Amino acid sequence: MKLLKYAAVVISLFAFTSCESDLEKTIYDESKVKPAVLSGLEDVYILDKTKGSENALLLKWTKPDMGYQASATSLLEMDLKEKNFNNPVILTASIEETAYSATVSDFNKKIMTLFKNHGVEYTEGETVELSFRIGSYISTVIDTVFSEVYTTTVTPYAGEAVYPMISVRGDYCNWSFNNSQFVYSVNSDDNYAAMIYFDGKAQNGWKFCKEEDWNSGNWGSNGESTIPDEALEVTLISGGNDIKAYSKKSYWVEFNSSTGLLQMSQGYDSWGLVGSFNEWNAANAVDMIYGYDESGAYLMLTQKYPADATWKIISDKAWQKGEVNVNSVSYEGDVEDAGSDGNFKFNKGEGTYEVKWYFNKVQPTLIVTKK
Repeated sequence: MKLLKYAAVVISLFAFTSCESDLEKTIYDESKVKPAVLSGLEDVYILDKTKGSENALLLKWTKPDMGYQASATSLLEMDLKEKNFNNPVILTASIEETAYSATVSDFNKKIMTLFKNHGVEYTEGETVELSFRIGSYISTVIDTVFSEVYTTTVTPYAGEAVYPMISVRGDYCNWSFNNSQFVYSVNSDDNYAAMIYFDGKAQNGWKFCKEEDWNSGNWGSNGESTIPDEALEVTLISGGNDIKAYSKKSYWVEFNSSTGLLQMSQGYDSWGLVGSFNEWNAANAVDMIYGYDESGAYLMLTQKYPADATWKIISDKAWQKGEVNVNSVSYEGDVEDAGSDGNFKFNKGEGTYEVKWYFNKVQPTLIVTKK
């Protein structure tokens, strides 16, 4: 049986022409619908971590023909082939756009997100089959129309996944979205968290903002009350005032975007290296400095070390506070596990090393480079 559905189009509630009804009906006939056509997918992709900024993926599609003049939203979906789109990643959703591109780094992060969504452990060097399709819809009362499914084989590299995130903007980053840090929702719900380094400028003002556009949702303090300097909990409101509190340089920040509950903990004034090169004297830990590049916010220290120096990162020049060791971060470059107490070891002999700790990530990363 041919299925007919009706989309009501209101022309005017009280205007009449002749004896016609004030409600015209447009017939939606599934047999006349032509789905979008996806193109541009290559048979094989091999992603190279050293070429992260290069373009890797360029897909295009035609707009669907819904059988009558209507604006349809099209979603580009990607999933593991064997999962049959039961929990896909939405690469983009738009009424007007008919193309999508991604760099090597972005494409790889989307694939890592798929693994996370499906609870799949990825082993470096493994290939994976991915499926892509376009889903188009007019409204929730009409079924989504899907394009043909296209598949490809990809060799990604082990890396970080993409999580929902909210930017933390304030005086510390000149209120710039491009230089801001983020809190992340690991479970893709309303709970966000991360370490934020305010560089001692939190009291000058900061807020949460959902997107680059401030109008897409932002949260701040209730203008009728003052936040105590080191309040452990406070409830924020949508569109509130700047948050002018908290005197430490870094905090572990937790935020619930539904209730507005902000929780602040682990406030520290410094992070630095301590190790065999300074006789493991916490008071002599060498402070790291704050910076930002295309990979995000980091704390960095560059100096000369003796051969086989072992070390770790501590906060506030003291033990039993915050600590960064081989068990708490991923690490790469000219560094290795020293084999005891979670210590790192420089592995290229005596020389000058740059230690960069990208702390504002779901999985913090330490990159060590001998200069």
